[in-house]
Amino acid sequence: MQVLDPQPGIPGDFFTTASLGTLAGATGAVYIICGTIQQVFNYNPKWLALLVSILISFLAAAVTATNDGHLLKYIIALLNGFLIYATATGTNQVIGKAGTGDIQPAGLRQTRRYPRRFNTKW
Repeated sequence: MQVLDPQPGIPGDFFTTASLGTLAGATGAVYIICGTIQQVFNYNPKWLALLVSILISFLAAAVTATNDGHLLKYIIALLNGFLIYATATGTNQVIGKAGTGDIQPAGLRQTRRYPRRFNTKW
């Protein structure tokens, strides 16, 4: 009698070292880490997602076993950190929203009346 696996192909881990090494995995990790820190500690500065993105990128560069171009590997890791940040925060989107009709004088910033959330526009 053959035993059938009821869930073939479903991984046992949500994040693996292989998935964290991809753009999608690293972006998901940054989104989850920053969202959790915001919800638990009510702390979400703009630079936090950038710091987490760069740390994940440098960690991925450090565990790779290539010895050629040691300095270049970390320069590319820095650029990858910026890419992870842009993807996680949505700053690489080109879609805009329609104007509200209010014209604000140049040089004046509008103040927020509510706390900034992770999905708030940067």
